[in-house]
Amino acid sequence: MSELSSEHIALQEQILEAKAQGRILQIRGFGTKDFYHPLNPRLDTENLSTQKLKGIINYEPSELFIQVAAGTSLQSVETLLHTHGQCLPFEPPRFIRPEKDALCSRDASIGGMVASGLSGPARASVGAVKDFILGAHLINGQAEHMVFGGQVMKNVAGYDVSRVLASSMGTLGVITEVTLKVLPQPLGDLSLLAKMSAEEAQVLLLRLGQLPLPLHSSTCVNPLSKVGHHELDFTLRLKGANAATQSALERIQSELKALNREGLVLPQANALEHWESVRDQTHVFFSSPTSPTASLWRVSLPLKSLKLGVPSFAQESLTEWFGALHWVWAEATEILALQEEVARLKGSMDLWRTSEGTDRLRLQQFNTPIEANSLKLQTQLQQAFDPSGVFKTGRAQP
Repeated sequence: MSELSSEHIALQEQILEAKAQGRILQIRGFGTKDFYHPLNPRLDTENLSTQKLKGIINYEPSELFIQVAAGTSLQSVETLLHTHGQCLPFEPPRFIRPEKDALCSRDASIGGMVASGLSGPARASVGAVKDFILGAHLINGQAEHMVFGGQVMKNVAGYDVSRVLASSMGTLGVITEVTLKVLPQPLGDLSLLAKMSAEEAQVLLLRLGQLPLPLHSSTCVNPLSKVGHHELDFTLRLKGANAATQSALERIQSELKALNREGLVLPQANALEHWESVRDQTHVFFSSPTSPTASLWRVSLPLKSLKLGVPSFAQESLTEWFGALHWVWAEATEILALQEEVARLKGSMDLWRTSEGTDRLRLQQFNTPIEANSLKLQTQLQQAFDPSGVFKTGRAQP
């Protein structure tokens, strides 16, 4: 293994110093995900910045992988991939913030993308961030530099620790490099818009899910982001070979006709604007709470539960992942009913965003608890990677 750079050595020294003084380090790239997962936030943390870890280390388009330093901007990586007709298929959200926010950049980092484990609209069809991690380099809570995985799938043997880093929220150590599997950008890309109820959309998706179609993404949302409207905007994206998407379009139009509905093929510019707005949560829905005191909840449902009926909140949510993911605005008086409905459907719910002045800690009590075995595994991993608790920020578990 080559010698560590001065940037790596500086990080190791900061970790050792924090360990010796009993301080907590909060790993931070560009800050676009500062809002995410503050379960038991520590107020006495010190920032550990990854912004100096920049650059493309190795990119082989023909081998379908790219190795990147953790502080590299996601936008620069996607721009490079685009020039070679390739992409990160899981569409990681960037949560770009306004320039007036001096504490946050207008970009996301590769390290933050992995640590948060978040995926965009394509998650249900192509997989999650963890499914595309081939390898990673990490400095743990003991300031040890560790290497996991490889550059191609055949090199990964045994227990794949690099995939565990996804969703770890920086509690296992500092990700310094990551190797990702990339894929060619499909030539066929069509988006179809239809007006229908949440019930009709669910029936249609259940039907289409049984057919060999290149379904990529879906959304269902009230066009005005207001409650009380029965017809929602149902948008379906198809990606694949040109012939496959055209054939699928004809079949879907036929299914819509059976529901007495019509589908409009969106101009590509309008379609891309829609999917980008959902991916980065700039869609009007995310800035239109049902009331000034409403909180936004992320509700995940198993696809099999959708056969039990349409969730009571479906008409008022923004729905992704073919019905499996709902974004729901709820007043404090509505959260208990939402929790009961999610439990009945064997799903999970997590607080995503609160209004100004809301007691976030009280609302977090409605989060679906981490399953016991998963919590035990998380605790064991954290103890193994960071026995001194240098990265024990409270972001990965209550």
